[in-house]
Amino acid sequence: METSPFVLGLQSAAKESALAINVGIHVPASNGKLANRSCWINEDGNIVSYYDKLHLFDYGALKESNSVEAGKKIVPPVETVVGRVGLTICFDVSSSRPSFDSVDLG
Repeated sequence: METSPFVLGLQSAAKESALAINVGIHVPASNGKLANRSCWINEDGNIVSYYDKLHLFDYGALKESNSVEAGKKIVPPVETVVGRVGLTICFDVSSSRPSFDSVDLG
């Protein structure tokens, strides 16, 4: 992720504009699958946190788990100029657990 031209470009844009960026990306996982990742880049252009999607969308013939490795943990909220922000991604909204765990972490 740290060497991705796309992410490096976002880091540069965040720093140049002094705005934080939250982006969803796919990164290679250790088992040959991908991780579906929410990445927080602060207004200084630094990656300060990332979260890998826990709840994969497997419904009927659609099997995200065929190509995506589920994340392992909730990460603490990110401190921002508007307050703390918890990271989730996509189908994680199907479960309230990530939000509750994020609150418990800070």
